Amino acid sequence: MTDRHRYAAPSALAVIALIAVAACSGPSGATSVATRQPAATGVSPSAPASSPAGGVASPGPTSPAASAGPGVVLAQAWATAPLVDVSTGETFRIADHAGKVIILETMAIWCGNCRAQQGDVQAALARLPADKVVYVVLDTDRSEDDASLATYKTRNGFDGRYAVAGNDVARALASDFGDQFLNPPSTPMLVIGTDGAVTRTDFGHKSTDDIVALAEAHGA
Repeated sequence: MTDRHRYAAPSALAVIALIAVAACSGPSGATSVATRQPAATGVSPSAPASSPAGGVASPGPTSPAASAGPGVVLAQAWATAPLVDVSTGETFRIADHAGKVIILETMAIWCGNCRAQQGDVQAALARLPADKVVYVVLDTDRSEDDASLATYKTRNGFDGRYAVAGNDVARALASDFGDQFLNPPSTPMLVIGTDGAVTRTDFGHKSTDDIVALAEAHGA
């Protein structure tokens, strides 16, 4: 083989390589690179929140009006109605505690099931961070008043915000969760998460472990 033939093959390979580069280049001859857009994050304030595991999702318009965190808004009628704390006389709204886990229970003083359920909630509260969980108890018996409820709370040594539910609050709760939610022996309970998601638990007694698990699933 002559020297001329020895160098012919490398020249051919170089030509093929140049053709391949040209085929992969844009009009200007520069190699094109795909641009990846960052994935969108966050949730639209108007998007409905899903209910965490550990209970039955509540029917009705119970989605939060804002995104998770300090900006959470509870706009439901039962959440925005004024209530009076029977221990302090302070007026408050359930919505004032948005952004924390709220355990809400309806009851009557005469209801033994309610008293037993509240005892288990008290035990659960002792296992949960006090700065992240608020317990609200609403007396739905129209024949009972603030003074009687305050005596009941003190006698049983219960913590939490106890208030007598007015007609507006009772009607709003029944509208969203059904009439049985106003039946104290059913031990009705809502758990509202730090993201504003509302879960109506199953009717019937919930154990201390059940309540702790529900609170933790909702952000406690």
